[in-house]
Amino acid sequence: MVAALLLAPATPALAAEPPPPLADRQTWPTLSQEYVDGVRQALAARTDLWGEHLIAKPEGPTYDNVKDYLVPIATGGVATGETGNGANGVSDTGYHYLPLTLPQGDTAETQSPAEPSGNHYALHTADGSGITADWHTPCDAAPWTGDYSEAYKARCGDFRRTRFFVGGERFGSDLGRLTPATLQDGYLPILRVGYRDAAGVTYTQESFAARAPETPSLVSYVKITATGTKTARSATLRVHLEDPKNPALTLNGRKVAAGNAVHLLTDGSPTLSGADLTYELDLARGPRTVTLAVLNNPAEVRGNGASVLAPGSYAKARDSVAAYWKRKLAQGARISVPEEYATRALRNLLIQNLTMGWRYSIGNFYEQQYVPEMVDTVSALGEFGFGDDYRANLQTLLTMTKEGGPAYPVMYRNWEQGSKLLAAARYYRLTGDRAFVERNLDALRGYLDDYVRQTAADPNGILEKQRCCEDNWNEGYWTHAQLVSWWGWRDLLQVFRSLGRDDLAAAYGPAYDRFTGKLREVIDRSKVELPDGSLFVPRELLSGVQPYDTITETRDSSYWNLLAHYGFASGFFTGEESAKLLKYVHTHGGTFLGMVRFNYTGQAIGDCNPGGLAGYEGTGVDQVYGYQYNRFLAINDQPDRQVLAFYGQLAHGFSRDTFTVGEGANIDPCPGTFYRGTWLSPLSANNAAYLKNLREMLVHEEGDETGSPTGLDLAFATPRGWLADGERVAVAGLPTAFGEVGYTLTSRLARGEVTGEVSLPSGLGDAAVKLRLRVPAGHRLVGASAAGRPLPVSGDTVELTGLRGKVTVKATFSG
Repeated sequence: MVAALLLAPATPALAAEPPPPLADRQTWPTLSQEYVDGVRQALAARTDLWGEHLIAKPEGPTYDNVKDYLVPIATGGVATGETGNGANGVSDTGYHYLPLTLPQGDTAETQSPAEPSGNHYALHTADGSGITADWHTPCDAAPWTGDYSEAYKARCGDFRRTRFFVGGERFGSDLGRLTPATLQDGYLPILRVGYRDAAGVTYTQESFAARAPETPSLVSYVKITATGTKTARSATLRVHLEDPKNPALTLNGRKVAAGNAVHLLTDGSPTLSGADLTYELDLARGPRTVTLAVLNNPAEVRGNGASVLAPGSYAKARDSVAAYWKRKLAQGARISVPEEYATRALRNLLIQNLTMGWRYSIGNFYEQQYVPEMVDTVSALGEFGFGDDYRANLQTLLTMTKEGGPAYPVMYRNWEQGSKLLAAARYYRLTGDRAFVERNLDALRGYLDDYVRQTAADPNGILEKQRCCEDNWNEGYWTHAQLVSWWGWRDLLQVFRSLGRDDLAAAYGPAYDRFTGKLREVIDRSKVELPDGSLFVPRELLSGVQPYDTITETRDSSYWNLLAHYGFASGFFTGEESAKLLKYVHTHGGTFLGMVRFNYTGQAIGDCNPGGLAGYEGTGVDQVYGYQYNRFLAINDQPDRQVLAFYGQLAHGFSRDTFTVGEGANIDPCPGTFYRGTWLSPLSANNAAYLKNLREMLVHEEGDETGSPTGLDLAFATPRGWLADGERVAVAGLPTAFGEVGYTLTSRLARGEVTGEVSLPSGLGDAAVKLRLRVPAGHRLVGASAAGRPLPVSGDTVELTGLRGKVTVKATFSG
């Protein structure tokens, strides 16, 4: 590990006003020098330059005042444009794609098994350039629970692709003439994109994946409409079918097939030459529409295929997609916030993660498991009310590990095990499902037995040295692994006590207590107090590594920023220590617009490599690890920073309107590029960071030093604009450790009132309950009552402890 010298941090010399947001003034294909300089000035600051500026505004961070600081994410990973790029392949244009499917049954049953089984996905590239066929069949895949490197080698080396060309060019090839993609109703997996070719003909494309009764294959429906101009009165639409097996295709009526295996169904009167299906469209009398059905896996189609493409069938298939996902979302908690774009993101990200389940991604090398990241990811499903999906996917993850095998002779077993212990405890608290714990008790006890053995044998009384993580093979006393293991051990002891298993608590409690004491000694020997009052804990204990002057100055220091928050959010540190740890992060370049910064290669700011990995071309962010940072903010009651992280990720952590992102996302502008890149999108863990931050903003669960739930903080970090006059925030059926909670907050600030209809959970006992009413600046909470009785208030927070059932809170404001 590279150790930075310990330097007394200088106060950054900041301008009175930071560089202005200029992204909305940028015109393809070149970013202005003023924009580039502004972004790099913000990156070079050791504070979150733009973020601190937004927090200081009376209205605080909002989507509108955050969105124009950076150009959007658009590119999504490997884009060789060549066949044979193997399991790393994404889209051949490099633009991000959407993995579309229509599950044949409930997602809790279809998306959770460890094996690919009958799941199929069509990867629709969001620039309209084409569709990449199924990731699984017809390739033989090694079991996903085995050594993933072997599974990787067994994946299909080439993909079947359907490519769209208009007027002699690839659809979407000139991003300056592309109308960026949107989704039906803003969130449903029905893609719409527009394009204008060089001759001026405009095209709209709608596509989605659904099921057709005439064939067993998943079907991608595509509708392309061409509209001419006074001078452009005709157009050519060419559909190129690429198959690594190079079958001899024939056109017979509606069917483009190789023997009985239909690849595509078409309407109109195209011609077929080799693998190219061509339409000559006469636009003199108005727009012309072509409808296609691309089979994800070539298969027989009953009849002549015309019924699949009939207008009524097309509409029915599209409606089936909308109906399926609306029904599924209705099974979860109901969240209503007065911000349409944030609501669309919430719904679409839930759909994505219900589709991906326990998988890190779909359609690329990351379609596999990473246990520590994914147990947090699937817990978000449970925290938004999808308990069956949570249980099924967690059960699958509990069987998975990357321990052993030729790729992993040494592994980060402790981090995995601690994550599983935490996940099992969290699941039990949310659901009360005793049977789940009992079913997995042998495995969970095995992890604890392993910990007891390790701590007894280790010369420092803590867990043994192991590999750090996926990207760092070095063995060490890694702080995140030690603290996540401590956290999971603690929480499972609390579950044992809750279950009445005092025998298990007694069996594992003494070793836990010894470990806690020894870990405290080791952390105290390793930590560094800085002259500015901040606190640094290295990611490798007893390593002698000193604080980084700038957190993302090297690759090693950047990984500290990803992993440190696991330990920070564990509850191990005191309140005073936590404040100092946050100060170090916030004064040494740890965040950018509230997102967790990351510099994969350790490149200097301004040294962006356009040929590097998408998303890692230069210094940027990695919100996969944003959840633990956001949780740490919630624990330390930092609502303005939670809101900044929420809007920073909403605006700049996803592609606009399609809500797609990979692992990391670049910030530093790259020469010759316009849009920002991201690595191997989509990514369920990144989605979960946004979802879980929203959950913490709406409902935060307090706990004590034993891990026991002690209270609920309601609406503690909502944006102030959500309770502007006439606005409403509503939550219903949100599961907590005490039972389901709900509330509806209605603002009538013009009359000096906010009303809260609160449905308190049945299992509160003596737990503390507080409701916060964050209203726009200029208003002050002066009192609150329920059933005519006054309630204690402090600042903008109302005390509800001791109340039961349904409570109506009437709050009065001055100003």
